Amino acid sequence: MIATVAVGGPITRDGARADARRELSKGIYHRDDDPWPLRVFNAVQRWLDHLFHTVSRHAPGGGVGALALLLAAIVLIAFVWWRVGFVQRTAAVPGAVLTGRARTSADLLREAEAAAAAGRWEDAVVARMRALATLVEERGLVDARPGRTADELAVEVARALPIAGDAIRSAAAAFDAVAYGRRPAERATYDIVVGAADLIDREHRSRRLLATGAR
Repeated sequence: MIATVAVGGPITRDGARADARRELSKGIYHRDDDPWPLRVFNAVQRWLDHLFHTVSRHAPGGGVGALALLLAAIVLIAFVWWRVGFVQRTAAVPGAVLTGRARTSADLLREAEAAAAAGRWEDAVVARMRALATLVEERGLVDARPGRTADELAVEVARALPIAGDAIRSAAAAFDAVAYGRRPAERATYDIVVGAADLIDREHRSRRLLATGAR
């Protein structure tokens, strides 16, 4: 027989269960519970313990085999995280080729050469590209413009010296990959920027000589 209350409907099994849950959820019943960070830690610990025992039952070698499998899984997860992080870093939006700090092309060239001599190729690539960007501004090939990106610099230099277009675009790509994509550099990367700088320097000098001879 289903019991009833004076002012309500019949008390069902689901209703009684819901009432009990509401009652037990009151704070008075949980004053002595562990803090939530400790409860989370304990839950994770129990899950790891369960996972270890589950794997050990099916892994060859028992506990040793399970430990080896778990270590392999950790290494795999770390590798995937590193690769995903690397892709995200290389997708970063390139920033300005020159910072707000005023330095001459000679200063930046010395910095690049010192970094290259020490084998610090990332620093060498960045400093050499910035020396190139400063030099073309100093020589009037492009207007001095704060915040210009390496790609924008390549477009303007190629417009002024078309023969150097491919070289400066390659140098800009190398700079962006190292400075903002966080890709490792090597001597070959540095040589791309050096080659572009040397070509621009030769072409600019040739134009000046031709202009002087024409007078």
